[in-house]
Amino acid sequence: MSPLAVALLAVVALASSAGAFYVPGVAPKDFDKGSPIEVRAIKMTSTHTQLPYDYYSLPFCRPEGKVEYKSQNLGEILRGDRIVNTAYQMRMAEDVKCALLCKDPLSWDAKQSGEVYYRY
Repeated sequence: MSPLAVALLAVVALASSAGAFYVPGVAPKDFDKGSPIEVRAIKMTSTHTQLPYDYYSLPFCRPEGKVEYKSQNLGEILRGDRIVNTAYQMRMAEDVKCALLCKDPLSWDAKQSGEVYYRY
């Protein structure tokens, strides 16, 4: 057996014995019943252009207070992901059938939204 095959076999054997893996910048978090869950948005993409849109460049409901941009790790910063908070409010293990997100009606009509999607 060649040395390359032996090395490959050793790597596969070691990798298969591992019971877990670690993704840099991602850590597990425990939630108790009723604890708030933060819902974040990253970006909006289009099939018509390669450039992503900022989440709030479209008329989504904004959170009370201020919009906060945050990046969690180096990979997100290098990819240009602008993680932003949203107006959605969720709690762990609590069912909510329907809730009002914001009171302001969207002021854009179909023509305006089409201009956003198809503008180059």
